[in-house]
This record gives sequence, C-alpha cells and structure tokens, in this order.
Amino acid sequence: MAAPEEVVSRKSGAAEPPLSGHATPPRQDHDFTKVAESEAARQPLDRDIAMAKLEHEKKLSFIKAWEEREKSKVENKAQKRQAKVSSWENSKKASLEAQLKKIQVIKH
Repeated sequence: MAAPEEVVSRKSGAAEPPLSGHATPPRQDHDFTKVAESEAARQPLDRDIAMAKLEHEKKLSFIKAWEEREKSKVENKAQKRQAKVSSWENSKKASLEAQLKKIQVIKH
C-alpha cells in the first residue's frame, strides 16, 4: 500500500506531463450565444461587401461600354473621312483622265 504522503501529493494538484510530449492548451468554455451573435453581425457585413463589389463591377461595365462606343464613333468618323478622300481622289483622277483624252483627241 502507498504511503499516505504519496496519496496526498497526487491529489494536491500536481499535474502529470501529457503522454504525447505536447502541452495541451487550457480548456475554455465557449459562449455559443456570442458566436451566434457574431455570425449574425457578419452576415449583413458580408452582404454589404458583396453589394459593393457588384456595384463596382457594374460601374466598370458601364465605363467599358462607354469606351467601346467612343472607339466605335472615332473609327466610324475616320472611315467616313477616308471614304470622302478616296471619292475626291477618284473624281479628280477621272477628271484628269477625261482632260487627257480630250487633249489627245484634239492632237490626232
């Protein structure tokens, strides 16, 4: 039988080291109502963040569409001007060729 002193020393709260060699963290009691409240508080925040991202993406989409419209307008104007220049060149060529033929007919 163990001596009374040994029994007292074991009951006095001397902690034995864990078998795995790792210190175990002290156990804490969780208040589940606080966790639930923080979850409930986080949901509107997550929703607000998602809405802000959606608004930002919507603005970027509008900006991109505007940029595309402006590029299209500029390209159309450039094509229109080029068509006018080509038309003017063709009419001048035709006019000069007609004058050349007229001169050639007069000389023959």
